[in-house]
Parts: sequence; structure tokens; C-alpha cells
Amino acid sequence: MFDISPSEEVGDFEVKAKFMGVEMEKVQLHFQDLLQLQYEVNVNLLIFLLNKKFYGK
Repeated sequence: MFDISPSEEVGDFEVKAKFMGVEMEKVQLHFQDLLQLQYEVNVNLLIFLLNKKFYGK
């Protein structure tokens, strides 16, 4: 399970991976990096989900 929450900085998110309720990994995600990566890797679905959840777009 992935838990995505906004951090204190605008456009930054914290992604926590959990397995059976135990936190396995924590990663900082920068929205600007995703926008740059969309030209190199297919991150469109992740951008869509973040926009929908946090920005109402």
C-alpha cells in the first residue's frame, strides 16, 4: 500500500510504502521532477493522481 501526503513545501510529497501495516520505505517526491520526467518516462498516471487528490484538477 502506498500512502502519499503533501510535505511542508509546495509541490513536494512524501510517499510511504507499507506492507501488512509495516512501513517499508519512505521517499520524497518533487512534482517538478515528475514534470521533467514525463518527457523521459511515462509518469502521466502518477501526475494525474496527484493532481486529482491534492489540486482538484
